[in-house]
Amino acid sequence: MPCCGLNNLEPNRPRRDAGGEVLQAWQELTRSDLPDEFTTVFRYLRLPALPDVPEPVRGRWFAVVDAIHLGTPAEGDAVLAPLRRLRPVADTVQTVSMPALSHLHMDPEHPVPGVSNGLMLAGLPPEAVTELIRVAGPQTGSLLQAVELRHVGGEMRRARPGNGALAAVDAEYGLHAVGMAPTSEAAKAVGYGVEAVMSAMAPWAAGQTYLNFAETGRDPRGFWAPQAYERLRRIKAAVDPADMIRANHPIPPARPAQAATPTQDRAALPLAG
Repeated sequence: MPCCGLNNLEPNRPRRDAGGEVLQAWQELTRSDLPDEFTTVFRYLRLPALPDVPEPVRGRWFAVVDAIHLGTPAEGDAVLAPLRRLRPVADTVQTVSMPALSHLHMDPEHPVPGVSNGLMLAGLPPEAVTELIRVAGPQTGSLLQAVELRHVGGEMRRARPGNGALAAVDAEYGLHAVGMAPTSEAAKAVGYGVEAVMSAMAPWAAGQTYLNFAETGRDPRGFWAPQAYERLRRIKAAVDPADMIRANHPIPPARPAQAATPTQDRAALPLAG
């Protein structure tokens, strides 16, 4: 299944100005009625000066755009034209196989200790873009390796019968910040950086959170629509009334008066998956 990928997009301009221009262009792209076949991620990426990192990019800062397009290269090129006008220093767009997408994000192949957290955003108005540049842009000297925005669109936002407990994601963007933390001191410093990003972007937070990006304790009601949450509580009461199954974001079992009958609980079990 061919797809197209674009990353390492940094305009050939002074380092201090690069990220803001790319981020603003990317934000405009996401508001341009993108086709369902196209998905994209923006990242501020600071690659560490470590031997595992290829020498040409070791210790460098980038404004990166990842793009995946399930279509022809010509269609993908048309969508990416506004970003290419920024004259990227590296344009790695090519047709790749579906398995190759697992390397597009350039995550390390081995476990790396880190601190991260995420937030779903209801929107990304100009003032939010300005705030993200202020708190995570190249001028900050941040210890974070990556601060990224994922555009949420297409089927992710469409609730359909049979989609399960999380039928759709009610947000425009997913925000995630992460930094390496090889020591307890580093973990504390990186944690401050992550929290600074989350706090700065909180005014634009969506009402819904996303489990995969929630690295700290959250109110579990924020992960689900109210009806789905109450149904999950009834399922929990039916299959685990003693609350023996543990989770990072546990759903409390419904109280006896709220719990469904056993027959109803069994019928509801597919929703829990």
